[in-house]
Amino acid sequence: MKCSGRSRACASGTGEAGVLGIWDGHDAGVALITANGLAFALSEERPSRRKRFSGFPCLALEAALDWSAANGITLTDIALAGRHGRAPLRILEPLYRWSDPSRDPFSVPSRMARGWENILPSLPGLRAVESLIAATVVRARSIRLVPRGKKSLRWHLVDHHDAHAFSALLGGEGNGPAAVITWDAYGEGRSGSLRSAGNPLQALESMPTSAGIASLYGAITVLMGFGEGDDGKVMGLAASGSPEPARRRFRDLFDVRTGIPVLRQPLTRSGLLRILRDYSREDAAAGLQAAVEELALQWIDLARARVPGARRLLLAGGLFGNVLLNRSIASLPGVDECFVFPHMGDGGLAAGAAHAAWWSRYGSLVRPLRHVLLGPEPAPDDVAAVARQSGRVVCRAADQAVEIARHLAAGRVVCRYAGRDEFGPRALGNRSVLFAANDPSTPARVNAALRRDGFMPFAPAVHPSEAAAAFPGSSSGADLRFMTCCADASEAFRKQNPGAVHVDGTARPQVADAVSAPAMNAVLTAARDLGLSAVVNTSFNLHGEPIVHTPTDAVRTFMASGLDVLLMDDFVLGGNCALD
Repeated sequence: MKCSGRSRACASGTGEAGVLGIWDGHDAGVALITANGLAFALSEERPSRRKRFSGFPCLALEAALDWSAANGITLTDIALAGRHGRAPLRILEPLYRWSDPSRDPFSVPSRMARGWENILPSLPGLRAVESLIAATVVRARSIRLVPRGKKSLRWHLVDHHDAHAFSALLGGEGNGPAAVITWDAYGEGRSGSLRSAGNPLQALESMPTSAGIASLYGAITVLMGFGEGDDGKVMGLAASGSPEPARRRFRDLFDVRTGIPVLRQPLTRSGLLRILRDYSREDAAAGLQAAVEELALQWIDLARARVPGARRLLLAGGLFGNVLLNRSIASLPGVDECFVFPHMGDGGLAAGAAHAAWWSRYGSLVRPLRHVLLGPEPAPDDVAAVARQSGRVVCRAADQAVEIARHLAAGRVVCRYAGRDEFGPRALGNRSVLFAANDPSTPARVNAALRRDGFMPFAPAVHPSEAAAAFPGSSSGADLRFMTCCADASEAFRKQNPGAVHVDGTARPQVADAVSAPAMNAVLTAARDLGLSAVVNTSFNLHGEPIVHTPTDAVRTFMASGLDVLLMDDFVLGGNCALD
């Protein structure tokens, strides 16, 4: 993919200052930070239609520059996530883009790339040359899109785990000291770090890449026959299995004498397959989940004591995509607040890099994250044109929320496309498939329509006024706005909403307030008036595809799924008008 090189004036001007972040690895994307916080963010997979896109995010960068120009943002800095170890992948980007993300973590190319990135930080001379080459390659690609004012832009190279840490700091609106924890498979010679929010560039503790619980989870995911990044499917299976004795087998792969869970020896395909052959998929998944929670909680509980008085935890990195683990972390004694950056994996690195560069340039953190409705918003005329061309328009809704709620109460499945894209892997109302949670038969129909695995649970959206009754056992400090944490559902909620509760009695809720998800909040308010206490909210995409991005994507996916109703802005497609 070549960048178009369209000229834009957004790098010059007199508007609000902005720092642009770029990440060009897997889950590539772009983000824009201003003093008011994260202003724009988009993963390349959305416009490119390539799931977990790897490589330079041309289309996302074009969209970010268009948005900043339209909103009077003056770019002052560009931050590139990934300081060391990425030059070969950046130079050989066409090959990297073709081979990733469907790569095998045990393959020779994967092991070579991982080894190069992780050994380079220990080689100062080569490291400096390599990072210069890597930065030069990316800068040349970027300048094609931001030709004006290019001499005045300051460039920053941001370490992988520094970027994760600064993404977590976008959730720092609570009071008192906070511990910032990053943890993933690997990045520039380490797999995790512990910091204080007051001094985020100083790692109080770093974990070596052999602290491999995230690597183990990812490897087992692939060996179970799922795609890379489909760790949530293993979590879904875990609820149906028994953790013993597989838990002990996975646990014994690690040495914890230093407190950090370190692999006794490198993971191998044959060694892990020997474990998997002894158990059902469900029991292996349950054992893996139990072992990972045990190992992670042990270190986190010890590590946070190094930040005196820290009762708040700010988390980022791929490991924290594990919503069951996040539930356990939020429930640790002494934890009053637990925030997981909504795009916790490498897809969030662009946002973290931009925030780190802002800190470096202006000496302060920006306003905390209020919502993740941060992508482009289609022009109303474009939505209208696509809706009319579909031949399926039934009517125009006078009130979108009431229209949706009445369809839901009638048992229909509603696809909604309106407003800005959500940033991250979760749809939070703007690019969502919605249905009433009180019908236990609907999930199977929706799974079939969207071509998804039948064992995967659906997530409920609930109004803030319903949250305490629905999830009384959840930690009061867990941030439930962005579907990043599981919670135990009450008995009453389970009975009322069987379509939104997993077999283990947990749910991954979205507590949709009027700030974080205004459209979803309005739908829930209208649905509550019709007797619905929860609405299932799942992403608007067919299995294996990114969440819909354009009006054309929305109509194509709706037609392919055969679901009941699509609302694009106020255009109602399919079915009947509920307000008639």
